[in-house]
Amino acid sequence: MIEEHDKCEICGENLTLITEHDKITKAECYFCKEEKETQIICPNGHYICDECHAKGALDVIADFCGTTDLIDPFEIADEIMKHPNFKVYGPEHHALVPAVVMTSLKNLKCKNQLGEVATNKHVMEAMRRGSKIPGGWCGFYGNCGACVGSGIAMSVFMGATPSKDIPRSIANRTTSRALARNADDLEHCCKRSVKYGICEALTTIKEHFDCKIDFDPKSCRFSPMNDKCEKEKCPFFGRKLQDECV
Repeated sequence: MIEEHDKCEICGENLTLITEHDKITKAECYFCKEEKETQIICPNGHYICDECHAKGALDVIADFCGTTDLIDPFEIADEIMKHPNFKVYGPEHHALVPAVVMTSLKNLKCKNQLGEVATNKHVMEAMRRGSKIPGGWCGFYGNCGACVGSGIAMSVFMGATPSKDIPRSIANRTTSRALARNADDLEHCCKRSVKYGICEALTTIKEHFDCKIDFDPKSCRFSPMNDKCEKEKCPFFGRKLQDECV
């Protein structure tokens, strides 16, 4: 199956998304010139690998999270996503969620189950793990990277490993709930997925830790940039201030 979807960021043409393994091809990245396998093709031959697509945006995340004193993770995310190097869609959103959640925990001086407070080192580790999730996973693997980012944040905060039963379970449960929200029967939207991921990370924090982290996602400010915005169907479109995440 091949569908026309999304726009090429080089020329604006509709991209072809390949879902059948035997039709996956290789293409040369427009920026780094490395040839890699891709399921996303521009009719004019343009291709941007995940590493180059996210380059710049990851630097923005690291710089902003390392210096901001903001405590609202939704506000932190919005400020970062306003940067011109941050695209409407892309794998950089996968690193954004764990980074902003950890930044919020760090600035609030929240303590984990061991009484430890998050540091910039934890923020960078969360971002590093999120940046390893490729683009397009929400559709190709049924596993939205921004939602996985919520579980990454909990894993880093609690020091979870495969051998730590409770921390591992809490991290997985957080991701599971974020993914359940993301299965909303709507066109994919990285901005909406970021909000879902942050919401579920905050829910987990409130359930398991003594940390005042009651923040509201507010209305999405990026709708005008997205010609595929679901508008009124999206819970964050024109959203009025509420007490908690939807």
